[in-house]
Amino acid sequence: MDAAPTSGAGRCLPAPSRDQTSEPAAPALRDRIQQWRRSHRTIVQLIRYAIIGGGSTGLTAVLFLALRPWLDAVPANLVALVITTAVSTEANRRFAFGGARAHRLREWVQDVGTVAFYAGYTSAVLLVLHLVVPSASPLQEAVAVAVASIAGGVGRFLVLRNWVFEARGGRAHS
Repeated sequence: MDAAPTSGAGRCLPAPSRDQTSEPAAPALRDRIQQWRRSHRTIVQLIRYAIIGGGSTGLTAVLFLALRPWLDAVPANLVALVITTAVSTEANRRFAFGGARAHRLREWVQDVGTVAFYAGYTSAVLLVLHLVVPSASPLQEAVAVAVASIAGGVGRFLVLRNWVFEARGGRAHS
């Protein structure tokens, strides 16, 4: 049990009440953070999208490397892309865009478009890598695909934010 602080005369001082501690600053700080989030919604969404994108890119690389012993580079990349595109779209809906309702047809078109774009783009990156480095290792392939994926991420963010997911007011972002 903690001993109560004493004054110089040996008397016990009362323990500080909750109001005398630094805790009142915490709600004020929370309020300021919430206000900043509301006034910088796009920045918050972009940060959250980048977190999900980084995780998705990492998952794609892991799946790619796991499939590489059985599949060539391009098919392994395609399988990893299909899986991670579906997972990351849902994660972005829930986390980056605050659980916004999705236009299901637009979401499906975006998923198919994303897979088609990345399939063509990253397959071309893999083919060019093998032209430049004929004996590229699976790790080099995974790194090339991950680096190439970052470039397409900005475009995907804009499509998700402005076309697929509804704003809080019920309409798509404009």
